[in-house]
Amino acid sequence: MNHTFPCDNRLKINELSRIFDKKTESYKLFWFGSLLSNILNGKTIISFNELINDMIATAWYMVSEYHLNLGPSDTMEKLILSLDGITPLKPSDSKDNIISYLNCNDNFILEKKKMLINEVPYRLQSTMLTLNDSDWKKGSKARIEMINKHEGLIYKFGPYDGLNTKIYINESWSNYIKDNYSFLEGWYKYNLINYLQKRNPAVPGIPDKLEPPRERNLTKVSLFWKECLKHKNFREIYNNQILSLDDISIDHFIPWSYTVSDEFWNLHPTTKSINSNKGNSLPVWNRYFPCLCEIEYNSYSLIHKNNQLMDFFLKTSKEHFSSLEVKETLYLKKGHSKQSFSNALEQVLGPQYLAAVGCGYKQWEYDNGI
Repeated sequence: MNHTFPCDNRLKINELSRIFDKKTESYKLFWFGSLLSNILNGKTIISFNELINDMIATAWYMVSEYHLNLGPSDTMEKLILSLDGITPLKPSDSKDNIISYLNCNDNFILEKKKMLINEVPYRLQSTMLTLNDSDWKKGSKARIEMINKHEGLIYKFGPYDGLNTKIYINESWSNYIKDNYSFLEGWYKYNLINYLQKRNPAVPGIPDKLEPPRERNLTKVSLFWKECLKHKNFREIYNNQILSLDDISIDHFIPWSYTVSDEFWNLHPTTKSINSNKGNSLPVWNRYFPCLCEIEYNSYSLIHKNNQLMDFFLKTSKEHFSSLEVKETLYLKKGHSKQSFSNALEQVLGPQYLAAVGCGYKQWEYDNGI
């Protein structure tokens, strides 16, 4: 993809365009993204701690909610995973809550945050600097002194003070970033998406996993299943109880946080309590996939016997199928036996299930004690 940066003869635009050319970890990307958002919000003096907190909070959803891999030894990923289950934070918590928690004086968090400031604050602007390998090996105070002698930088440094160290944004660069924010944000996200795709090759929907989870609208699917329940008894796939109209919740068999989609073939009715308990886990395949096939095949049989239900399905399916071929092969094809339907559903669902297992999603079984 060719990126033509907006020109400004006063600034080192060519050097800016090359800051992501050499990167082995994610820190440089997230530092720049946090820098952009802070400058857009009018900040000209920013502490290391503020930027690091923003970086971690931005990466939080990608790691905790979407199970993305940031790198083989990524410190941010390790920090986020280590906090899972031992803090009040949820995978989909608000960014403000995440940052507030990161500001606590926990020694473990402080240690990890200090690791993140060893290189990236200085290395981000390396294309604008004339430093040799030995210069980069010096301590933070010495590097700050050498970097601050250069002109035309996006920012310079105040006295080194660990996480309290401040950067001072150049006014011309601040104006350039504000004036061209949409372009620069798009360029940053393009590089971030490419970085994540290389480290998560089997994961779908990477561009949709850069932001906090969006609200899902499953109203039409819920109404479809309620119409089906009016014509036939259906059993819940996890505990085999007969479903009632008063207690319907639509479950993603493969978690939404992996697929980031609401495909009809991945959705089925369950109860509110079971759906809440299952959360982002994967149902054990050998135990529950046959049950999923049973309920989906029963709905398939029903819509082919009832024209009103078929019309309801067709209206619902407009928003819940990304592939017309899958829709026709699974649900519109006449004459499916239970086995042929199950085989077709497994061809669609199976590869994504295996990929989700490979990404570390926990497997889950219904517990009568919940």
